[in-house]
Amino acid sequence: MKKINYFLSILTLSILATSCSNSVSDDFDDMNQDVAEKRLKKISSNQNGEDISVSFSYDGNNKLTGITGVSRNETSSIQYTNTGDLLNVSAQGLNETLNLEELFQSPFNAYELGQVVSYDDNRNPSQISFEDQVYNYNTGQYETISLTAEIIYDDAPNMYFYTLKAAGIIDILDKVQLDFSMNAQASEIIKASQLLPMNNPVKFVYKNENGGVEASIDISYTYDQDNYPINAIAVLNARSSSETVAINFSYN
Repeated sequence: MKKINYFLSILTLSILATSCSNSVSDDFDDMNQDVAEKRLKKISSNQNGEDISVSFSYDGNNKLTGITGVSRNETSSIQYTNTGDLLNVSAQGLNETLNLEELFQSPFNAYELGQVVSYDDNRNPSQISFEDQVYNYNTGQYETISLTAEIIYDDAPNMYFYTLKAAGIIDILDKVQLDFSMNAQASEIIKASQLLPMNNPVKFVYKNENGGVEASIDISYTYDQDNYPINAIAVLNARSSSETVAINFSYN
């Protein structure tokens, strides 16, 4: 399932990452004071006539124990075992579960591919540079282009934060020091840590190297009494298409 892949990269690449100054929890608490702790129970959507859902399960201690995705009447399950300070993943294919760009049908993957250029006042990555492959209809071939994503966020808590915490990731981020001897992984680990937002994106604008807009996504949320998004409507505008996507979120 395509939309169940990004979460694993955030989980695994973030395990050994740490903030240069404050911990991730400190940053989140500073930006979202007195927030209720809510963990995702289900994400559901209908896209192009296809019902898509992802369900999260927890044990009595509110630890994430499994994720089940349903798409085209197919079901896949991912089980987690929390062994102290390490999280063992017993199945693959989870990376994109919490990637809003994928859920909103973005043609690009700035969070997955990019490097942070700047942050907003709430420590959200507000400008991300990245390269992507696009199809050139004139040549009939794919070509690499340089892009920048400009992102605006709401002032509500990142709806995924306590789900990541339930998986053991946030606590590990708060405790583990980055090991720079891990040469092959260090850059990816740092990137994953830098790209974790504190709030929820409400607008993406993707620009090419000349400043031209390649695509944009405008997102409106309905929030519950604790200021967590429960519904999202995203309108994607690209050069050759326009699409509206609705997504529902529920919590434990």
